[in-house]
Amino acid sequence: MKLNFNVCPCLDEGIDRLSGILGFERGEGMAVTAVEGDRTGVCLKEGKATVYYRKKHEFFRELGILVERARTSSEFDITEDGFFETVSTMIDASRCAVPTVKTAKRLLDYLAVMGYGMMMLYTEDVVELADKPYFGYMRGRYTVADLREIDDYAYVYGIEVIPCIECYGHMEKYLIWPEAAPIKDTAGVLLAREEKTFEFVELLISTVSSAFRSKRIHIGMDEAWDMGRGAFLDKHGYVPPFDIFNEFMERLIGITNKYGLTPMMWSDMYFRISNKNGDGYYEEDIEIPDWVKAKIPEEVELVFWHYGEKHECDDYMLRKHNDLGRKVIYAGGSWGWIGHFPEHNYTMSTTRFSLNACRNNNVREAMLTVWCNDNAECDTFANLFDLSYFAELCYNKDVTEAELKARFEACTGGSYDAFYAMSYYHNDFERQKEHERYSTRFLGKPLFWQDILEGLYDSHLFEKKMSDHYAYARELMKGYSGGEWGYLYDYAVAVFDYLAKKTEIAELLYPAYKAGDRATLKKIADELLPALREATDKVHKEHKRTWHHTYKAIGWANLDVRYGGVKERCDTAAWMINSYLSGELDSIEALEEDRLNKSLSGFVHYSGIATPNLKT
Repeated sequence: MKLNFNVCPCLDEGIDRLSGILGFERGEGMAVTAVEGDRTGVCLKEGKATVYYRKKHEFFRELGILVERARTSSEFDITEDGFFETVSTMIDASRCAVPTVKTAKRLLDYLAVMGYGMMMLYTEDVVELADKPYFGYMRGRYTVADLREIDDYAYVYGIEVIPCIECYGHMEKYLIWPEAAPIKDTAGVLLAREEKTFEFVELLISTVSSAFRSKRIHIGMDEAWDMGRGAFLDKHGYVPPFDIFNEFMERLIGITNKYGLTPMMWSDMYFRISNKNGDGYYEEDIEIPDWVKAKIPEEVELVFWHYGEKHECDDYMLRKHNDLGRKVIYAGGSWGWIGHFPEHNYTMSTTRFSLNACRNNNVREAMLTVWCNDNAECDTFANLFDLSYFAELCYNKDVTEAELKARFEACTGGSYDAFYAMSYYHNDFERQKEHERYSTRFLGKPLFWQDILEGLYDSHLFEKKMSDHYAYARELMKGYSGGEWGYLYDYAVAVFDYLAKKTEIAELLYPAYKAGDRATLKKIADELLPALREATDKVHKEHKRTWHHTYKAIGWANLDVRYGGVKERCDTAAWMINSYLSGELDSIEALEEDRLNKSLSGFVHYSGIATPNLKT
C-alpha cells in the first residue's frame, strides 16, 4: 500500500518509523491529509483519506486504523468516542528486569499505533544519582542520558513520558546499603523528619525530572505499611502514622513545587489510614474524614489502583475519590506479574468493568500498569495483547471481539490467537470459564517452580489433572512460529512442554509412593525425570534468549540460579527414588508427608520464590 501524505511536517518522522510496522510505503498513492481539531477518527472516500486528531499521538492511532481498514474497504467514516483525555501505561523497570533503551523505543512504536498518549517507566532505584554510587548498584540502572533518549523518541509521537518514582516506601533495594543508613526508618521506608532524607528526595526528583520534557511526576507514596516503627520510633517516640505521612507530604510537595512539577501519587495510604478496621484499601465502609481530606495537598493528583477481585468496588471507590476534590486517575493492570505469561482473561474482564466505571464517574484519565514480579519471568512484549485491549476499550466502549482481534494484529503483526493462548499457562479457560477467585485461577507459576519432591501444590493436581492441558497447549503453540514474535511463541512451547512433563510426574509420584507402585516409581526415576531435566534445560535456554532480547543483562543471574536448581532437583529426585527402590534408603521423607492443600494467589509467597513486591 502506498500513501501520499499532505500533513504537518511534525508528523513525518513518526510516519516514517511506523511504515514498517503498519506495512505501507510513502509515494504516489492514496492521498492522506490530517485535520487537528475536536474529533478523533478517519474517513476514506473516493480514494482520499482524512485523519482527524485532537492531540498529536492520536494521529498515529488513526493512521493505523486507516491502513487496517483500507485493506478491506474502499470507503468508511469512523469517529471514536474520545471520552478519555489520556490513555497511558506504566512499565515496571524495578523488579529485577530493566528494559533496554532499544526495548523502550520499540514499545513506544506499538503504543503510538494503539493510541497511547503517555508512558511511565517505574524506576525505584534504577536511575543514576550523583554522589550516590549504591543507588541502583548492580540493578541495571538508567543514566539521565538514557532517559532523555527515550523521551526524545516518544516526543516524535506526541507521547508524554512521565517519571515514576518512589519517595517514601518501596525503597528496599537501596536501604540495604550502609550509604542509605542515615535516611532509613524501616527495611523499605525512608526516615521522616530527617533533613538528609529530604536532601536525598530532592536529588532524586531533580535528577529524574531533568530527563523529561513533562512537568508531571509520579511520586509513589503507597504501601508505606510500617512508617514510623523503626529508626523514627527510636528517635521520636510514637507519632500517629497520619501525622508522619502528612508532614512528609508537606515537605515533598514543597520540593515538587520548587521544580514546577505537578505530582500524582497512589492514593491508598489516605484510605488505609482512615480504615478503622485494619489497613485495607477497598472496603466500602471506609469514610475519609473532612479533616483528612483537607490535608491532601491541592497540587496532587490521586491514582486509584485496582487490578482484580471485587469488581464492584470500582464504582464506589471512584465516587469516594471524586469526593476528595482532587483530580482522579484510574490505574488497572495487565496480569503479567504472576509467572511466564499474562492471564489475559482476567485483564480483559477487569478492564471492561473498570473502564465502564470510569465512564460512569467521569474519570477521564486511565492507565494500564505493567508490573513484574521478583523474577520478571514475563517478557514485556507478551503484555501487548492487554495493552491493545485496554486502548481499544478506552477509544470505543462497544468494541467487538472481531474488532479487537483485527486491531491487535494490525498494530503488532502478531497472532491474536497465539498471544491469547499464552494464558493457558495459568489454567484451562475453555472448558472451565469461571475462575473468579485466586484460589482456583493461577496454577502456572506455583506448578512451574514448586519442588518436584515436596510438591506443595500437588493437591490441586489431584483435584484437577493439568498434564493433558499443558500437552494440548504445547501442541497448539507449535502451530505459531516465525515473524516478529517467533521468539515468544518458541518460549511458550518450551514452557508448556516443561509444565506438561512436570505435572505428569506430580500427578503420579505421591500416589505411586503411597501405593507401593514400584513400577511407576521406576518409570518416573529412569524416564520421566530425565525428560523433565531435558525440558528444563530447553526452557532455560529459550527464556535466556527472550530475556536478553528485551532486558538489560543484570538481573538474569537470579533465573540462572533458579533454573539450575530445578535441574539439580531432578537429578536428586531420580537418585532418591532409585536409592529407595534398591533399599539404600528406607523412605523418601518428602513423600512420607501428607499432601496438604496450599491455596493459590496472584501474589502469595510460593515455595522457593521470593514474594512479588508490588501493589496487590
